[in-house]
Amino acid sequence: MYLDKLESLNQEITALQKNYGLDNRKVEIMVVTKNQSNDTVTQLMDYKHNYFGENRVDELKVKKQSFPSARFAFIAPIQSRKFQTIMDYADEIHSIRRKKEIKIMSDSSWGGDYFIQVNIDNDTQKSGVEFAEVAQLIAYAEKEYKLPKGLMCIRSLSKDSNSSESFEKMKELNKAIKQIYPNYMSKLSMGMSNDYREAIIYGATVVRIGSKIFGF
Repeated sequence: MYLDKLESLNQEITALQKNYGLDNRKVEIMVVTKNQSNDTVTQLMDYKHNYFGENRVDELKVKKQSFPSARFAFIAPIQSRKFQTIMDYADEIHSIRRKKEIKIMSDSSWGGDYFIQVNIDNDTQKSGVEFAEVAQLIAYAEKEYKLPKGLMCIRSLSKDSNSSESFEKMKELNKAIKQIYPNYMSKLSMGMSNDYREAIIYGATVVRIGSKIFGF
């Protein structure tokens, strides 16, 4: 069932890009495998899908050990005491938000890719760097370590929030960073099962999908 849903999602995204003239931009589906078994991951990999997201450190460790050729991203807020384990098993980290995390990655010569998480709506219930502080953090990263692969956000679910406005802000912020740092890869990890369509229209290159595929 979930393989059919993934295939349908791939087709939908392809059609969406064509309708909006976005055919030249690659959009990757990160399948969030929280609480999913190794058998599920095996079937997804047999289907030629190998990009997964985890928000629990123990599940990240077990799944990466079981599927070393798969690409795993850690997508949850980082606890300092678990950061080394995250670096040991994640190919990507999408939730970097502090200088000390960048310093630790630099000191350990961690070779993965990372995204800076932006609290795009200044939501006290969400993690991430405040919008006004992103430029300062990226300047620090460029000097002390390396540029991030891109930015990540989770829009606010409050009734006053507007996904299009949030994603437009991310798009413009990403563009401004690219103008300052030409070597910046300018990827955008934004959009989940309930708002991936809007996210893609506004520039997402990675959408994080769980419930639309697995129904949780």
